[in-house]
Amino acid sequence: MGFFDKALKKVQDVGENIAASANNVKTVVETSVQDTMEITGLKRQIRELEKEMDAQYLQIGKKYAEFVADMDDAEPETAENEAAEATESSEVIDEVKAEAAAETIDEVKAEDTAETIDEEKEASEEPAEDKVAEESDEDEEPVFDVSDFLTIIKQDQAKKKELENQLAEVEKRAKQNTLLREKTKAEESFEQEKGVLDKALAMEIISKEEYEQKLNIARKKVENFEEIKKIEQQFEMGIITKEEKDEKINAILNA
Repeated sequence: MGFFDKALKKVQDVGENIAASANNVKTVVETSVQDTMEITGLKRQIRELEKEMDAQYLQIGKKYAEFVADMDDAEPETAENEAAEATESSEVIDEVKAEAAAETIDEVKAEDTAETIDEEKEASEEPAEDKVAEESDEDEEPVFDVSDFLTIIKQDQAKKKELENQLAEVEKRAKQNTLLREKTKAEESFEQEKGVLDKALAMEIISKEEYEQKLNIARKKVENFEEIKKIEQQFEMGIITKEEKDEKINAILNA
C-alpha cells in the first residue's frame, strides 16, 4: 500500500469515527431535551397544586372570618334578649305591686295580696326562663367546620410529594445525562484529534514518538474526564486559582 493509499485510509477512518461520535451526540442531545421537557412538566404540575392548596387555605380563612363574625353577632343579641326579658319581668312585678297597693288593706287581704304577688312573680319568671331555653335551642351556636377543605389539601399534599420525588429522580438523571453528553463531546474531540495525528503520522509530518506523546495526552483527557471536570468545577466555584487548576490538570495529563 503506497503513501497516498495509507493517508486516504486514515482519512476514511477519521470520517467514520466522527460520524459515529455525531450519532452518539445526537442521541444524548435528544435525551437531554426529553429530560428538560419532563422537568418542566413536573414543575408546572407542582405549581398548579400549590395554587390549588392556596385557594383552599383562602377558603379556610374566609370560613373562619365568617365564623368569628357570626360569634360576634350572636353575643350582643343574647345580651339584648336577656335585658329585655329582665325588664319585662320587672314591669309585671311593678304592676302587681301597684294593684296590691290600691286595694283595701286588711290582714286577710294583705296576706292574699302577698301570695298573689309571689304567684305573679313566679308566673312572670317561669315563662322568661322557658323562653330563654327555647331560644337557646332554636339559635344554635356557629360551628367552625373546614374538614372538606382539609381533606382536599391533604390529597394535594400527597400528590405534590409524589411529584417532587419524581422531579428529584428526573433532575438526577438529567445531571447524569449532562455529564454523559460532555463526556461524549470529549470522546468526539479525542477522535478528531486522533484523526489529525493519524493523518500527520501517515504523511510523516510528525514522528512516531511525537504521535504517541500527543495521543497519550488526548486519551488521558477522556480517561480522566470526571476528575478533570471536578477540578474545573473547583475553579468555577473559586475554591482554587487558575494556576492551581492548570497545575492539577497537567499533573494528570503528564503522569
